[in-house]
Amino acid sequence: MNCSLCNAETTRKTGDHLCESNIIGDVLVPLVEVETCSSCGALQLSTESERKVADYLKMLEKNAIISLPADNLISAGQAAGILGISKQAFSKNPKIKKGFVYFTYVGTKKVYFRSSVELFKRSGDGRFPIIQWRSSVPSDRISHHAANDDFWQQVSCQTDKADCAVFTWSKSLQEK
Repeated sequence: MNCSLCNAETTRKTGDHLCESNIIGDVLVPLVEVETCSSCGALQLSTESERKVADYLKMLEKNAIISLPADNLISAGQAAGILGISKQAFSKNPKIKKGFVYFTYVGTKKVYFRSSVELFKRSGDGRFPIIQWRSSVPSDRISHHAANDDFWQQVSCQTDKADCAVFTWSKSLQEK
């Protein structure tokens, strides 16, 4: 395959790909096929890889939204009251339908996050960064496939949804 920018040859590699999300910050997507230009260094993703990245980011963003505190949840009627519009106008608002206000489901009922509704009232966009996964050194990123490296330390935690593992760099392990 040739580069779309400089028409030079590209090389295909499979590995972790760093992506940016407005909601959760920088995310390392595991096992993505990337075409890298040998001349200009441009990265190209296939349609399948782009879909995989989008699905992975969507899943992480949804999990991050679900992890917000439950005491901040309000009904659609309460959210409409905060915005000063009717419940019908709130539910038909195209920006709200597109996810500009964070929501989750409690059973079958759709509930909204108060802080997101208040931010939407002030700025027209209720989305805000929830988490940012960054290491202590900005150039280093956490890899899900680095468990075999002697200098990585695994820290496990459990949420009500799933087990998760986070790998952190430990200087003390390197000195041993």
